[in-house]
Amino acid sequence: MRLFLILMLLSLSLLAAVDAYTSPPFIVRHWSSRLCYDYVDWWSGGHHYEKFRIDKCSNADELVWQQVDGHFGYLKVVGTNGHCLGPWGRSAQPDDDTAIFPHFTCYSSALFTIDDENGYIKHAGGSYVHPYPFNHDKPRWQSDLIIHKDKNINNRFDFVQKNNHNAKVKIMPTPNVSGFWEKITCWLNVHKGELMYSVKVGTSTSSSSTTTHAWEVSFSAAYKIISASAKYSGSFSSTYQQQWHTETTIERRIRIEEEGGTVCIWQWVYTFDQFQDKFTFKALTLLETRSEARPTRIPVGKK
Repeated sequence: MRLFLILMLLSLSLLAAVDAYTSPPFIVRHWSSRLCYDYVDWWSGGHHYEKFRIDKCSNADELVWQQVDGHFGYLKVVGTNGHCLGPWGRSAQPDDDTAIFPHFTCYSSALFTIDDENGYIKHAGGSYVHPYPFNHDKPRWQSDLIIHKDKNINNRFDFVQKNNHNAKVKIMPTPNVSGFWEKITCWLNVHKGELMYSVKVGTSTSSSSTTTHAWEVSFSAAYKIISASAKYSGSFSSTYQQQWHTETTIERRIRIEEEGGTVCIWQWVYTFDQFQDKFTFKALTLLETRSEARPTRIPVGKK
């Protein structure tokens, strides 16, 4: 029985590994210096050493990002049988200026997420990947990547093709998007006069089931995702940019002109789903109906 359980767990882990998303290969190019990173290894005194260091882009080595936990995954060096980049010392909360090295073991501390849109690489501990030295526009020659809690213009990177440095590589796949009318409130047997209600407007995040790090979608990224959607492309409004902030509650009122019947208030909501993470945007797009039946009409956005 014990052997059966072990085999079952092994099979499930193998299936998970097979199903995990892996990005196309890419090289890492520092945004301001236009220098790239390459993998080197050597033996000395019977010990094997590995580095991922700044160099000319013609010498750069490819990485792939392999999804592991929500929007965090391993950065694996292509051609090394799966060696992963990770912080020196294997700490889940590395200190500032901790160097990043390749290792043949992919530890739980070697989880990173990539912001394609803005060019940032973030460690699962909450800090960001930087060139060395910190906050310099040109890294020291053949220096390592480091980790630092701050974020600035000098730790932005491009993710490009090895054989075409002008061609950017899309690391993360496009999230799934859905839109629907969410019921805010309903009143039965209404009377003439005013009715007050509260509505939440803005963005909210929910972590995946396996990580404590919230996933966020920027306004510009959401615009691109929805514009590319066959179903929702005409629904996104330019006014949403002012509403793209942490969810807040506002008070609204409606005036009832006819006695009797039911009045319901509905709000248009978008959800973005990917890797078991969900991001929600509640728009200030409201609809008043005389029925509790959920509306099906997709709103038309303002240009």
